[in-house]
Amino acid sequence: KLNPGPDREVDLLVINAAECEPYISCDEALMCSRPQEILDGVRIMRHALNASQVVIGIEDNMPTALVQLQHCLDQTGASDIQLTPVPTIYPAGGEKQLIYALTGEEVPSQGLPIDLGIVCHTVGTAAAIARALIQGEPLISRVVTVTGEGVRQPANLEVRIGTPVADLIEECGGYTDDVARLLMGGPMMGFSLPNDSVPSIKTTNCILAASYRETPQVTAASPCIRCSDCVDVCPAGLLPQQLYWYAHARNFDQIQDYNLFDCIECGCCAQVCPSHIPLVQYYRFAKTEIWAMESERQFSDMSRQRHEF
Repeated sequence: KLNPGPDREVDLLVINAAECEPYISCDEALMCSRPQEILDGVRIMRHALNASQVVIGIEDNMPTALVQLQHCLDQTGASDIQLTPVPTIYPAGGEKQLIYALTGEEVPSQGLPIDLGIVCHTVGTAAAIARALIQGEPLISRVVTVTGEGVRQPANLEVRIGTPVADLIEECGGYTDDVARLLMGGPMMGFSLPNDSVPSIKTTNCILAASYRETPQVTAASPCIRCSDCVDVCPAGLLPQQLYWYAHARNFDQIQDYNLFDCIECGCCAQVCPSHIPLVQYYRFAKTEIWAMESERQFSDMSRQRHEF
């Protein structure tokens, strides 16, 4: 993303300072504790891309982080980086959704922000770049939110990559009696963990120890009633019920006509579905099958070319 090629001009560098899900506050904690590091990384990225403008899109429910970043900008007298609050509406942290909120431009289907002359990076990436180039430190840690009613003292922790989840829970006072489910990630897009021996990885932004109130029991799915609630909430403007029908029927050719790969798996459709259909699971299944078929086709083509040669 930082090397789009000589034929691509970058007009705008967007820095994503919006949390990707409810419950998660790791980016806010990073902005409050290391704002100068983030801004140093932003300037390095701007230099690498030769970007004309830089905009930091920050959610409007982070006043402390906004003040910290603005204070650092004022201290350096820099006016080349613009701070722009965006509404705190899930999924504001999605790349395409943030770009639309800031610029009014839509990233084309199956396209990338660079097609509009835009590059988008997160504040975590900016801080990591500053540490790598200024301090010579590789990516060995990240800020992780440990939260939920199932943990005694929720906190944001600086976590070495590879640290077991059990150690993070212990650092936060251990489990409460209300713990019912352990997720890596937020309540909408997170994955259930089989146990707390799993290590934290580069993409671990949250460990959610949820209670029964926070994660209600899964209800058996009923037939789709074509209510279109999923269509109303889809931030990508897709037709979730059509994607569901084709995924359920394993019709992987037809499903791609409805832009399956534009789905960001935010979970909004499944959240509002009155039939309790696990829609996102069907989309993930379809994507995985399509990728597997494509990989198999490429392997077959390679074998054929080898044989002909």
